[in-house]
Amino acid sequence: MASKETGRSSQPIKRAKSSVRTGRVVSSSRQGTVLVVDDDPSVLRSLSRLISASGFTVKMFAKPSELLASEIPTSHACMVVDIDMPEMTGIEMCDVLKRSGRGLPAILITGRTDTRTRLQAAQSNAVAVLFKPFDAEPLLDAIGRALAISTTNPSGV
Repeated sequence: MASKETGRSSQPIKRAKSSVRTGRVVSSSRQGTVLVVDDDPSVLRSLSRLISASGFTVKMFAKPSELLASEIPTSHACMVVDIDMPEMTGIEMCDVLKRSGRGLPAILITGRTDTRTRLQAAQSNAVAVLFKPFDAEPLLDAIGRALAISTTNPSGV
């Protein structure tokens, strides 16, 4: 879990010398779908490019209500969700999905490092919590773990 942050950042992914390592994620996981929910358009585009370049199908949502109104895969899928969004927190959205039987493994991302956000994230059932800006490799590794959970446990969590 990376934690280099002092406020909300529009550049969530630090570019390392080979940040997109398409060979790092297990090929069987690459058949998965990653749902990305973030209210910042630049973060949404950046994550979409990185995740799709790594061999995954990506579906983008600018707000929780868009995801909640959509058809959500039942397996071979996971979510990358911003914690701090206007309609509801990413954690609340994950809880709504879980209660409705549409829960998926989630990776939480946030630009906040305050005590309340850290406590909420720690109490969530997230596969990983990444603090912006984060490297691509921890995100792709977390996606691989989340997809493995989704594949072996299609109910989501």
